[in-house]
Amino acid sequence: MDTPRSREDVRDDLDAIADQINEGIEKGRYTLSQLQGALMDKTKQAAAQTDQLVHDYPWSSIGVGVALGLLIGFIIPRR
Repeated sequence: MDTPRSREDVRDDLDAIADQINEGIEKGRYTLSQLQGALMDKTKQAAAQTDQLVHDYPWSSIGVGVALGLLIGFIIPRR
């Protein structure tokens, strides 16, 4: 038959489990923070490249915008 465990033993086990959970949460947040930073950097790079492209080819950019607007206008059903 198993011997009963003391409250201190159970409390120590629960504290160890809580520490493992907290460590996992912290690692998850850190990883999420890293992903968020990388996404922000890529977004800034894409915006800078788009800005440069629009400044280099303004009329082509206007044409693409009009074409996309017309395409979306035809795709969206009317009520």
